[in-house]
Amino acid sequence: MYLSKISAYWDIRADGYSKTIHEQLKDDRAAFFRDKLRTFAPEGNCLDCLDVGCGPGFFSILLAQEQHRVTATDYSEKMLEQAESNFAEEGVVVKTVRCDAQQLPFENESFDYIVSRNLVWNLEEPEQAYREWLRILRPGGRLLVMDGNHYLYYYDDLYRKANQSRDGTHSSCYGVDPTPINEIARNLPLSHKRRPEWDLRTLIDLGVGKLQTETYPLTFRDSESGEVKNVISDFLICAEKPGSAEAITQTQREIDDHWSGAAENYSRIVREELQSFRADAWSKLILESAPAHTPLDILDVGCGPAFFTILLSRTGHRTVGLDGAVGMLAQASQNAAEAGVRPLFLQGDCHRLPFADGSFDLVISRNVTHTLREQEKAYCEWFRVLRSSGVLLIFDANWHLMQTDPEIRREFARRETLCFQTYGSNFSADHRREVEDPDQIQAHRLGKCIRPDWDLPLLKAAGYRDISVQRDITDRLWSSKEKLLYGATPMFMIRAVK
Repeated sequence: MYLSKISAYWDIRADGYSKTIHEQLKDDRAAFFRDKLRTFAPEGNCLDCLDVGCGPGFFSILLAQEQHRVTATDYSEKMLEQAESNFAEEGVVVKTVRCDAQQLPFENESFDYIVSRNLVWNLEEPEQAYREWLRILRPGGRLLVMDGNHYLYYYDDLYRKANQSRDGTHSSCYGVDPTPINEIARNLPLSHKRRPEWDLRTLIDLGVGKLQTETYPLTFRDSESGEVKNVISDFLICAEKPGSAEAITQTQREIDDHWSGAAENYSRIVREELQSFRADAWSKLILESAPAHTPLDILDVGCGPAFFTILLSRTGHRTVGLDGAVGMLAQASQNAAEAGVRPLFLQGDCHRLPFADGSFDLVISRNVTHTLREQEKAYCEWFRVLRSSGVLLIFDANWHLMQTDPEIRREFARRETLCFQTYGSNFSADHRREVEDPDQIQAHRLGKCIRPDWDLPLLKAAGYRDISVQRDITDRLWSSKEKLLYGATPMFMIRAVK
């Protein structure tokens, strides 16, 4: 619908845009972008690279100077003309192809590295574009996207205020009126979306293996409140195409389905927690155990209805909640919206995280580790995504001992009876007793492992250091009802550093 109009506008902008990249090739911006292109490239020399939406060829030049084989595409004829002139001037060899970024004329698995800069925002079908780019990317290849929330100010009040704080000049336009593209942008899909959240969710849905993102904020003073605020202005995303498909096991699918079925009840409990003393108590415990700098990049693994995700988003940290259960994520999104925060939620397997190495400062989990299929594998994976000196916090309890130790099982049954007598209910959705017959219950697969001692050698083997344990943290975190019902198996905390 808008492709020809968009192309015509960039034809007019081509000469001025080319002057801009000449300036960038001579100043610090060339070194900045060269470093990013190197950092996020897949391993190897002489990579087959595609610069999609190349414009006057800035990224193509930087990649060709690194001795990679580069193909540059754009739909604007004038942009390609400028690019070809710039390639000749810089003495690099780059193949050019005029085509639509959303329908590329290349065979499957043609490239090792696909890059784009300030392109995706002005696509009519950005999801289709990502699908195309992943199609032509080789297994293990990487996609690097640099873009920004250029027109979100049309629809988002915070971004409108941020835009008003700018000086309003368009020096890079070289006298070309930007009104036509501004009006087109009003109707483009990504002008309505907060990014990179939209991109990350879309790429995950399309099956990427690992993701990494960097965000570059715009800080401004709110003209109404006088408060200093910031928004994500520009960002970078690197996505890796899986080297080989690893299908979800039937066992994991059954586990995820089980937790989806329990999501509504757990969400009810979380909403109650958010309104209780536990919210402040948990926030204090986590942050006093976390790395000291701020803001932190935090992964809430097995986030459930998002209790931790919401708490830490409220304190200004960049938080991602991951869970395998669709039902849990639906409740998490609803709870976060009601709490007025916007963390990123992704569906994924705790044993195989869709993030690049060193993506997070803090990884946290609550009542998750006892449900895992392979704790050893998960702990190694959580180690992988932590940055150097990053912290892992595990909160859990010996829930399985109720199922494997007859004495503890009978003690729990006694406590549950007292709980019904005192409070009229336990924590189940239908108030059904968790132990109908204290002597008849299926054994837990952890058997008679006593935690947290059982976890410590696994964490050491995974590479963690400075491992410390608090064996009972219930006094400051649990309500009287929780202490009565679950007091036989108190909650512990493990802190481990990479």
